[in-house]
Amino acid sequence: MNIKPISYMKANAANLHAELGFEPMHVTQNGVESLVVQTAELYQAQQEKLAFMELIISREVNISKGKASDLDEFLSSI
Repeated sequence: MNIKPISYMKANAANLHAELGFEPMHVTQNGVESLVVQTAELYQAQQEKLAFMELIISREVNISKGKASDLDEFLSSI
């Protein structure tokens, strides 16, 4: 886990994007974790994964309620 004090983030703001890559940085203030910083690319990738998981859960709920659709309908909905 990448943990840095907020003073590090302030001093290195111009280089944070290159340093972060696909690993978030946990920022501490007075020794207590206060922020998690990540690149926009990582955030977008996480949002896409979350949306896909929500779609799968929604489909599972519909199947359990007997509201299943065929594969072609499912594929056209995503």
